[in-house]
This record gives sequence, structure tokens and C-alpha cells, in this order.
Amino acid sequence: MRLAWLLSDLPVELVGRLRYDRVLRLAKPPRVYDPKGGRPPKHGPEFRLAKPETWPEPAVMTMNDTPRYGKAEARAWDRVHPRLSRRSA
Repeated sequence: MRLAWLLSDLPVELVGRLRYDRVLRLAKPPRVYDPKGGRPPKHGPEFRLAKPETWPEPAVMTMNDTPRYGKAEARAWDRVHPRLSRRSA
């Protein structure tokens, strides 16, 4: 993400890959009053790449026919961040 931000004013495109079993988190839901109290959630629901039933509607979706590979489809979601399981260097 930092590299994309640093190169945002240059005419380049960055391509990246994620593992199929990667787990991400969606944005936290808006805060609502709960009479029982408690701490509001830090993260939203899980977004598992291996389970399409956990995917919300994409913010942007595009489809294109390629001569070599047939139909190519790309989806993008806004405000999705990785779930950190370890904190190491």
C-alpha cells in the first residue's frame, strides 16, 4: 500500500497477488447506542477470499473480454484491511 501511495503521481500500474486463504476485515460498522454498554467493535466482519459468501457487494466491478484468456472480471472493495495474526519484523 505504501508503494502504491508513493508512486501515485507516476504513470505506472502495480499488480499484486493475495493468497486464496487470506483473511481480511471489513470496515467497522457505525456506532449505535447499546443500553447494555460494552466496548464498540474495532473491526467489521471477516472477509475470507476462499469463501465468496462472506463477500459484500463490491464497490467497483469491471468485466472485459480478452482475446487470449476469455472473460476477465475484476472486483474491488473499499476499506478492507488485513487481519494481523502475528506482530513480527
